[in-house]
Order: sequence, then C-alpha cells, then structure tokens
Amino acid sequence: MFTPRPPGTATVCRMVVDVENLILAIGSSPWAYLVMAGILIVDGFFPFVPGETGVVTLSTLVAANGGSLLWLVLAVAVAATMVGDAISFLIGRRVGLDRWGWMRGARMAPIFARASEGLNRRPALYLIGAKFLPFVRVAVTMTAGASGLEIRRYLPRSFVASAIYTLYHVGIGAAAGFWFAVNPIVAALVAIVVVFALGFGFDAIARLRRRLAR
Repeated sequence: MFTPRPPGTATVCRMVVDVENLILAIGSSPWAYLVMAGILIVDGFFPFVPGETGVVTLSTLVAANGGSLLWLVLAVAVAATMVGDAISFLIGRRVGLDRWGWMRGARMAPIFARASEGLNRRPALYLIGAKFLPFVRVAVTMTAGASGLEIRRYLPRSFVASAIYTLYHVGIGAAAGFWFAVNPIVAALVAIVVVFALGFGFDAIARLRRRLAR
C-alpha cells in the first residue's frame, strides 16, 4: 500500500518562498492600487469596509519590496480617501441627518449632534480627529455636508485630514515592511494587528472622554 510521505524541509521552504514572491508580485501590480482605492472610496461612506487595512497591507508589501513606490501608495490613498469622504459629504448635503431610521437611533443621533457642535467650533480638528474612528468619521463628514459647510472651506480641510490619516497608516505599513522584509506575510499581519489595536485604543479613549463629559 502506497503511503504518501510529507514534503521535506527543502520543499516546504521553496513553497514558502514561492508564496512570498507571489504576494510581493501582487503588491507591485497596478491592480493592487485600484483595489486599495476602491476599498477606501467605499469606506468613506460605508464604515464596515476596513479601508485602513488595504493601505497598511499594500504599504507593507511595497516596503518589503524596496519601498520605492511608497509615494504612489500615499498619493492614491489620499485621493481615494478624499473621494470617499466627498460622497459622504454629498449624502449629508442631499439627504440630511434624519431621513432614515438609523440616523435617528440612539447610537448615531448623539454622534451627529456632537459632530455638528464640533464642526461649528473647530471644523479642521474634528475632521482630522474623526478620521481614526470609523463610524464617527462618516458621521462627521455627513454632518459637514448637512450643516452647509462651504465646499471651498471643506476641501482643504478634507485634504489635510486625508493626508494625515493616510500617512499614519502608510507609516505603520512601511515600518513593518522594512523591519520584517525577509517575511512580507508576517510583516503585513503585524502591521494589521498594530493598526487594529491602535484603532481600538482610540475608540476606547473617545468613549472614556464622552463618559467623563457626561
């Protein structure tokens, strides 16, 4: 009876190298930038899509492959983030903040109210800070549109917020990619874990501040 033998160490090593080369090739493909851009655009008005994961992953792979195209990751990500935010801004401008039931719910209504108050006082600070809180990010951008914030005032602030948000995630991905350049898979996983951990930390701090304010 024939009993298959497990692959030897050399075979496993070759398989791992082949997978890593495939991942690096995907990271250098133009399609990777289009996929990242698409995710970021949808993330701008539908917060259940993890746009930051796409930025971090591609930044990690590009850094592990030498890092010469990190500027392109940053440029595409900033542009796509602004487009996604613009869609959210226009939804707020056209629809308002109370047309659908989820907007009037116990979770979102207070966020819209605080966003409106904050945008009236410090629009740039609120647009930048909200970037790191998924649901708040969409709520603040929609509120900016619904509140009648002029486009000429919104666009430069949107650019600054998108640039800071994107640079933050590209920086984490690039650091992981350079640090774990010998293993891009591990690098991408480490970068994603770091981003999610920091995201949960930002969210916990925001909740604590709201509780103390109450």
